[in-house]
Amino acid sequence: MSKSKRLVYVSEDLIREAMEVARSEGKSLGAFVEEALRLALSAKRIGYDTKEASELLEAIHANKILGGAFVPLDVFNRLVKAAYKAGRKRLKERWYESGMLHGKYLKERFEDPVEAFKVFLEAARWDLNEVEVRENGETVKFRCFSTVLTKEGTETLLKYIEGALHSMGYKTVRSDHIRGMIILEFKR
Repeated sequence: MSKSKRLVYVSEDLIREAMEVARSEGKSLGAFVEEALRLALSAKRIGYDTKEASELLEAIHANKILGGAFVPLDVFNRLVKAAYKAGRKRLKERWYESGMLHGKYLKERFEDPVEAFKVFLEAARWDLNEVEVRENGETVKFRCFSTVLTKEGTETLLKYIEGALHSMGYKTVRSDHIRGMIILEFKR
């Protein structure tokens, strides 16, 4: 590895903030910046740009704070199916309540809670092939698609999304779903 150095221009505000963090970690500014660049390059090597990596980390952090757990998909699906058979209505209510809590947290924590929720779903739900959110003024359209999402998983996820958006101040104006696909429209 080359020991030569390069001069890079960075805004003074950013340097000040980086110096505070470096000092709090007991590092020099140079060591902190080199580590940050190495980590950004590491994220890039596995397919994330720095913004995506940061969003993913925030979603995982939010999941941890909200009591989420990463569970193998097969185990998760079996648990949901068993709980669905035992009490479909109550299970959907619990998912809705969980969505309400998560939506309220995201609304307080993020500038754009709807976008944060999209990233959260992409990170927390391994079975979703696609999560699309379109915001247009007072309207938010949500579309989730999965080739492996079960009937029970589809219905409980729908209630979870509704709970989250309702706690952010939206009302459901359209709700459509079939196994593996959810289409929701909300209005503020």
